[in-house]
Amino acid sequence: MQTLYFEPAWDRTIAPADREKVMDHFQSRHPENDIQLSFLWEAINHKEERLITVLIHNGKDTPLPLQDVVIAYDKEGKQIATGIFTLPLKIPGKTSMPWTFIFTPVNQSEVSPRYTIINKS
Repeated sequence: MQTLYFEPAWDRTIAPADREKVMDHFQSRHPENDIQLSFLWEAINHKEERLITVLIHNGKDTPLPLQDVVIAYDKEGKQIATGIFTLPLKIPGKTSMPWTFIFTPVNQSEVSPRYTIINKS
């Protein structure tokens, strides 16, 4: 059974309304035995960086390390950005966790992405 996990810094700082959105999204998604990055929301910060918040679903039985992994962000069928990311923890098996990926011009990659975040809105 899939469980929802908030990394401790997230757990302390997430706004109640955002926590509710994450929980609602988690309850509506039922990932199979694979890895999925489900789009939650997008923001642009003062440095013009894209902050893409997702729910990472590790549907496998084993922990998921994300180290130097290329992730793409697609919006309405068009690739908007790519980046190379490393998470400071492994996502336990059968666990979903919210995370924000920050896409910057200096973090772009020409390598094919391992995962793609899809924003259909």
